[in-house]
Amino acid sequence: MASDSANTLPVLIVGGGIGGVATALALSRRGRPVQVLEQAHEFREIGAGIQMPPNAFKAFAALGVLDAVRAVAAYPDDLKFGDMLTGEIVYRAPIDDGFISRFGYRYALLHRADILECLVAACRESDLVTLTPGERVTRFTDVGDRVVVETAAGTIYEGCGLVCSDGLWSLGRAALIDDGLPPTDGYVLCRGVVPVEDIPEELYSKTVTMWGGPGLDFFHYPLRRHEIFNIGASYFDPHIQPGPNYPTITREHFLRQFKDACPHVKALLQHIDVSRTWVLHHRLPVKDWSKGRVTLLGDAAHPTSIYISQGACMALEDAVILAEIVGETSSIEQAFEQYRNARYLRTARIQFTSREFGKLYHARGVQRELRNRLLSQAGPGALADALAWLWGSDLSATQEGVC
Repeated sequence: MASDSANTLPVLIVGGGIGGVATALALSRRGRPVQVLEQAHEFREIGAGIQMPPNAFKAFAALGVLDAVRAVAAYPDDLKFGDMLTGEIVYRAPIDDGFISRFGYRYALLHRADILECLVAACRESDLVTLTPGERVTRFTDVGDRVVVETAAGTIYEGCGLVCSDGLWSLGRAALIDDGLPPTDGYVLCRGVVPVEDIPEELYSKTVTMWGGPGLDFFHYPLRRHEIFNIGASYFDPHIQPGPNYPTITREHFLRQFKDACPHVKALLQHIDVSRTWVLHHRLPVKDWSKGRVTLLGDAAHPTSIYISQGACMALEDAVILAEIVGETSSIEQAFEQYRNARYLRTARIQFTSREFGKLYHARGVQRELRNRLLSQAGPGALADALAWLWGSDLSATQEGVC
């Protein structure tokens, strides 16, 4: 354990989502007291389903929640990519015994709320974790031997260090990096979950199916022990402006974007909830996300596009690596710097890779035809080979070959 003079103070964490709560749990398992400050009045995840490749399960194992998470997961038979216009499946990657043997875990599908519930439950079993909802952090100051945090309610908290896991619109990032609003590629996302029994049998499958179209994408897969079905779609809108906004659209406007989609996609689009939308943003990789007793984690540090399903995975990995280094380093400042050094290249590669996959999904014209031809000629192990550096690496601060 670090010998920092402020060790009697807790590590403060801003943000009670998956990354923040995972960090609290990881640090508590290293013997560090932690307090999580969450602006919402309860620790509750919004959103829908996420794909969780094998590297996420290495983090779940390190956090001691592997069995709990496995119990609420769904497991696909394979991963498929289809051309949205023709309805043709052009690539299939089986999740078979060879996949599990290679990467150690299955590829799983989880609801965000289920992941957070598992993490929160584990935190509540620890005397070292204090979960504090209803506190919106408005400012913080590194005063040298500690960090002082102030909330909108006027409450003052002191900690030996501060981890800002407060997402894309991070207060901590604004203070440490000050790189303005994140840009958008102009894509609007709609998503939601429906009971499996509401999906016609001919439209249901136990696969992860991703459909690509010109400036469009669509995905669907089961969740929660195959009890619910996750559906999402995004489309390009050249008029969208960056910012923390949720555009209001009509169902007619939404369906019009997919007027050229194949019948299968059009039928499933009827089940998407368009009452809330998200504008997709990104940032280019940066290195300097730690300064003194303050560091960033997850989307606050390295927000990534959705196309290789690594946003939550990276936050979970961050949590485990940060706690490992804090537990073995002589001061919080040194620990935060070493954590940054251990993570920035891997997360940067994920940010770049994910954006390139997005271009593949959204290809138009000859690029779309080329994509379909190449994917149809690729072997079933091609995806696993391409992402083996990501799915198969060890989860350790001293890991080699992670990027």
